[in-house]
Amino acid sequence: MLDCTPKFSYTQYMITLNQASYDTKEIMKWGGIIIAGLVILIVIIRMLLAAKEMIFPTPPPKPTVLFGQLEPQVFPKNVTDQKLTYTMNTLSGYVPAFTYEAKVFPVQTATLDLLGFSRAKRAAVQAGYTNEPNKLSDTLFEWIYPDTSQLTTKLTMDTINYNYNITSDYLNSSTFTSGQGLPDQNGAINIAHNLLGKLNSATTDVDGSKTQANLLSFNNGSLTPVKKMADAQLIRVVFHQSDLDTIPIYYEDPNSSNINVLIGSNSQILEATFMHQVAVLANFSTYPLKTAQEAYDELQQGKGYIALYDGKSKNIPINNVFLAYYISSQPQKYIMPIFVFAQDDIFYAYVPAITDVWIGK
Repeated sequence: MLDCTPKFSYTQYMITLNQASYDTKEIMKWGGIIIAGLVILIVIIRMLLAAKEMIFPTPPPKPTVLFGQLEPQVFPKNVTDQKLTYTMNTLSGYVPAFTYEAKVFPVQTATLDLLGFSRAKRAAVQAGYTNEPNKLSDTLFEWIYPDTSQLTTKLTMDTINYNYNITSDYLNSSTFTSGQGLPDQNGAINIAHNLLGKLNSATTDVDGSKTQANLLSFNNGSLTPVKKMADAQLIRVVFHQSDLDTIPIYYEDPNSSNINVLIGSNSQILEATFMHQVAVLANFSTYPLKTAQEAYDELQQGKGYIALYDGKSKNIPINNVFLAYYISSQPQKYIMPIFVFAQDDIFYAYVPAITDVWIGK
């Protein structure tokens, strides 16, 4: 039978192989050229975009200002009436720059609860206030602790938000400020935690790592910070709420907070404050900020709130400037930022940070 299958010579095979090798090299060469060209083009585009941003920067998104004009922040009276002057003593010697906007958070509101009084009364009993309360208003009640320790304490609680105060007449008796039987700092924190637990105080937004047990001495009717346990006569346990958007929360007293417990001799609770205002994290809006320089100018003009002052000098070298959120001891609708101007731990002043156009008069 005749075999019609085509026959390829060795020479033809080598020609075909060489052609394939040549074609592959050409593809790789041009592919490499195209890829290199694309890389160069991307680099050029990025350089042009960077140059454009330097010359014509893209404006930042405008603050949302969803809440409209805000009520002014409420500060107490300055701790001093002296006229102070200031110098900027930061590492750079200048007022630092900050972001142009910050979040404003609404405060969680409490609603009337028909069982509010029953719950408040049950909490008071758990804390030892077993007497019937005095009605101060439709939502405010006062319990007086049975006087078995020669110390009269009063618990006043709001039956809507369950904020409360404990007060006593400890200033009239040296028995409770002698320091005898004073717990150590860890013991004081445990006592304070125990009180909050008995009074059903919700503290899910409290940062335990920031809890302080401040040592105090009692002299001439006033409390003075001390550093050594041997010098302490009382301990104030201070609970701090967690940062908002990585920014710390400050209160009227920079060394205290709206949640604190004062403990005296023999572990006696002398005072307590639970004024808990919680930010609604999901419903924030952004607002424009003053520059830190503008805030510093206002401080120089006497417009800031002086929160702490040791009274030693009328000229204050400011060595720390930072943003914080401020929570008053008074009810507020929104939690807003402030600029804090500080000198170590002996001077603090607050200046509202939101631009004045968005603050109502």
